[in-house]
Amino acid sequence: MVLSMKVELYSGTVISVPFNHHKVDARFYHIATHKNHLNKPVILRLHGILGNLLDETEHFLPGILAKKGYSSITINTLLANLGLFFGFGIFDDAMKQIDAVCDFLRSIGFKKIVLAGHGLGGAMAIRYAALRNDPLKYPDIVGVIAIATPHSIPDMTRRIWEKFGSKPKYDEVYQKAKLLFQPKSGQEAAKDEIIVIKRAHGRTNAPHHTEIYTLKTWWALAGPEAEGPKAYKNISRIKVPILLVYGSKDEYIESHEFTQLAETAKKSGNKHVAHVCLDAKHTFDGKHDKLAEVIVEWLNAKF
Repeated sequence: MVLSMKVELYSGTVISVPFNHHKVDARFYHIATHKNHLNKPVILRLHGILGNLLDETEHFLPGILAKKGYSSITINTLLANLGLFFGFGIFDDAMKQIDAVCDFLRSIGFKKIVLAGHGLGGAMAIRYAALRNDPLKYPDIVGVIAIATPHSIPDMTRRIWEKFGSKPKYDEVYQKAKLLFQPKSGQEAAKDEIIVIKRAHGRTNAPHHTEIYTLKTWWALAGPEAEGPKAYKNISRIKVPILLVYGSKDEYIESHEFTQLAETAKKSGNKHVAHVCLDAKHTFDGKHDKLAEVIVEWLNAKF
């Protein structure tokens, strides 16, 4: 069965894009007033950890982009909200959801799509652009914007858990997950289960310093053998222009990661890699206007 959908074309529309037997929820800032506008790139924004509930750029960036003449659509994938908690938030499975949203944008006339994301969203944008890097099959994927994106989510997770003394420890979770995915001969395979990590990104047992996964979702996002969320392994396959933006006071990403990711992209032969560092923390609190200025300048220069 083919599902059809009509969308009113004005700023701030909340929509649901059909996906298999489910849907992808999105907030669509469509400021097109005539067909010529559809030749400008639309920005497909991907969420950070726990979805757009905690992504403060969602409250600022779409409106600023619209004022500058750029439509944007901000989506929640299966990695958002409860996906990581209940076992269906598998990193690479989200790529097909991004496909569905790109198909929707094509269906209403957009000819250029720029993928953008913050943190986890940046890792998803880089992974998607690496997988869809054939210009003959995907000529409309024209750029990537990665904001506060770690060199590798698994490496960052291990480092932060060790820093704060997580309970359980990273290697303890790995060994437990390994029984699910790689049991040795004679070992009984583990079953997926919810795991609660205290002191995951802070020195207390408070809920805001706690992370929740299942063994499956942790393995796919933060496990040492997960390839998708390792940005440094994917960025070298991207052929379109890339904008990397970081905060010099980022609490989670070390400064050398900022330049290493850009250098990896450049060494692969991509001549259109921009690397900008702002005086900001990981969430860019109080710096959203400056962040938007950098993004708009880059969009204007490239497109």
